Amino acid sequence: NRDPLKANLKMIGEHIKKAREIAPKGILGVNIMVATQNYSKYVTESIKNGIDLIISGAGLPIDLPKIAKGSRAKLIPIVSSLKSASVILKMWDRKSNISPDAVIIEGPMAGGHLGFKYDELCGDSETNKNLVSESSHFDKEIKKIISLVRTYEVKYNKSIPVVLAGGINTKEDMEHAFSLGAQGIQVGTKFIPTEECDADINYKKAYLNINKDDLSIIKSPVGMPGRAIKN
Repeated sequence: NRDPLKANLKMIGEHIKKAREIAPKGILGVNIMVATQNYSKYVTESIKNGIDLIISGAGLPIDLPKIAKGSRAKLIPIVSSLKSASVILKMWDRKSNISPDAVIIEGPMAGGHLGFKYDELCGDSETNKNLVSESSHFDKEIKKIISLVRTYEVKYNKSIPVVLAGGINTKEDMEHAFSLGAQGIQVGTKFIPTEECDADINYKKAYLNINKDDLSIIKSPVGMPGRAIKN
């Protein structure tokens, strides 16, 4: 297309409309990366087409409340550390006098873009330690983030659910997330091979046929580390 932005904005509307037809009583959300070009235009177009939730990560969505001001869309930032959560919540409070409607914590085992340094994910060659192998370390970070969110619940007299994402594969993983204080979980990878997922069959087979050694950390086009399948 000679005008990619125009095409993207058009398709946002078309896909939201299609989703509404499939699930007329459902809650629809979009995940818009802060690092993407034309971020504010994508947010505005999603709101224009009646989206219910705007989830935003791959950077700090500091300006999201300003862009979405006056809309009914619920705003949900993705965080990966106490530091990022502190900055977002503080800036939303100070600049827009609002708090998030929920917070998603994406840990070091999550897929896609990750808010960690390469060494934190792959380990230092000398110590061979990393956040992935030291899950108890990140458990402490999760509890700190949840504690921070609770202070904003009190300030704004509202419930702010915390959703945990990354490496949740079993019932035990889910129960562990809830034991840390999370009120929801986010699971993506497990559902890719299902009939309901519209991915190509060969893409699904790639997920079904991999082993642990086939996963790698790459530098994505937006400059952030990400987990991907070697191919």
